[in-house]
Amino acid sequence: MSSKRFPLHFVFLHLDLGIGGAEQLIVNLALASLSAEATKSTSDTSDSNEDDDFLNAKVSIFTTHCDQSHCFDAVRKRGPNPGKLAHCVHVAGTFIPANIFGFGTVFFSTLRMLYLSFFARLTYPHADVFVLDVLPTPIPFLTWGLKTNGGAKCVIYYCHFPDKLLTRDTINGVLSDNFHRKGKQSSINKTLKQYYRYMMDSIEEWSMSFADLTCVNSNFTRTEVLKAFPKLVSHNKKKEKEDRNNSMQVLYPAIDLNKFIQPDFKSKTKFILHENNAPIVSLNRFERKKNIEVLLEAYAILFNEYNTSKNKSSKSFPPLIISGGYDPRNQENLEYLQELKQLASSLNIDKYTQFRPSISDEERASLLQSALCVVYTPHREHFGIVPLEAMYAGSAVVAGKSGGPMETVIDGQTGILVDMNPGDDSINSPQNLANAIYDLLVDPEKAITMGRKGHDHVKEKFGLNPFRKQWKEIVLNKAIPRGAKRKYINSRRQMKFSLSVLLILFLAKIIRFYNKSH
Repeated sequence: MSSKRFPLHFVFLHLDLGIGGAEQLIVNLALASLSAEATKSTSDTSDSNEDDDFLNAKVSIFTTHCDQSHCFDAVRKRGPNPGKLAHCVHVAGTFIPANIFGFGTVFFSTLRMLYLSFFARLTYPHADVFVLDVLPTPIPFLTWGLKTNGGAKCVIYYCHFPDKLLTRDTINGVLSDNFHRKGKQSSINKTLKQYYRYMMDSIEEWSMSFADLTCVNSNFTRTEVLKAFPKLVSHNKKKEKEDRNNSMQVLYPAIDLNKFIQPDFKSKTKFILHENNAPIVSLNRFERKKNIEVLLEAYAILFNEYNTSKNKSSKSFPPLIISGGYDPRNQENLEYLQELKQLASSLNIDKYTQFRPSISDEERASLLQSALCVVYTPHREHFGIVPLEAMYAGSAVVAGKSGGPMETVIDGQTGILVDMNPGDDSINSPQNLANAIYDLLVDPEKAITMGRKGHDHVKEKFGLNPFRKQWKEIVLNKAIPRGAKRKYINSRRQMKFSLSVLLILFLAKIIRFYNKSH
């Protein structure tokens, strides 16, 4: 039997294929790289699916963890109908811990990414395109020694947000309350942490400079990257003198429009206007940076003000549903869910608040379609896929006036943007959020109108078809041409890096031997 030949072979590297925006982005990139035949059930029908729009590539995905009960359908192997990408997933490096007693998360993430890149390149030495996200550390290793007439044609890094700005002391680049707790630590611990972060941040900046092309999820992220890495800016300017193609491209994440039922606005109108029980929905991972507590506080304000002013019974008040990605292996997920439940109880709204962690794709779609509004609370979010999903499902979006939502939500037309800043005491975030939701409660027709406009907005700009076309343009006309100009590098700095990689892999083997012996 003759094997089918593919013009390109894409290899994707991602740490943990769970349920989140970053994971969905990688899954969509992988699907966008396949053929039209392979993506029949996942291609949306918002516009024509010409064969010319597809890369028709072979795809392989390498990850350190893929829990079959906590992943997207496209990579799920269980059941009678495995996902389109299920056969593409390779799991390696599971023996490397995520951290040790809660410390060294970035270091061990770096170690896992390096191991993945080594394993992937060893498995597929003739792969054409490497695509990675989260951490750029393996890029120098992936580009070292790769000739343009053999090996990888290009290495693409997708930057969701600089890891430098995602420390425990910050919320998406802004100092959080955790920063002030550092005063209780000894000066030695402070100094060690500063040196540790300086080393990891320097490696991040240095590694990104080797990418043939970097993609970012929004203009907001692009601005933050350029601010955080000044050396990268100067390096890219040198590149631009020789290559007019911009080395940093904005590629908005997309949603699979076929994953959602077309909005039935007739039924939704009847449900919202007459039954008055459409839920207020929040969809986020259970992480503190998602700022979900502000919604609970706003909901408590709404409960008191709405029922008092309108003389409504508590039974007619819309329920609050808090849902999203939840990993029982993640300590923060465990703690934050309990904190939210305790807060709901202390605010006396626990009777009307439902917590639904790790819901299925079908349940997720149902919530987004039936909601009075979907509230998105993260501050300075890099992009935010949830507002897109909500708008396409026909729901109005209430989000913070910062970060990615400012590029996806049209204020006053497809949703409401609210001044929310957890680090600024001069801004009453819960009250501002409550006011915005209240507007939709007392004028539900406004919510329905916003849902209609939001659906059309997403269908036109953020479906898989425009996403796939842009991805093909980036790969074929920007990344690969840039990779072709990459010289066969054998410089001292890359040689030192490769030796460092070998040392780290040796440490990984020691860790694996230690785990087996204990």
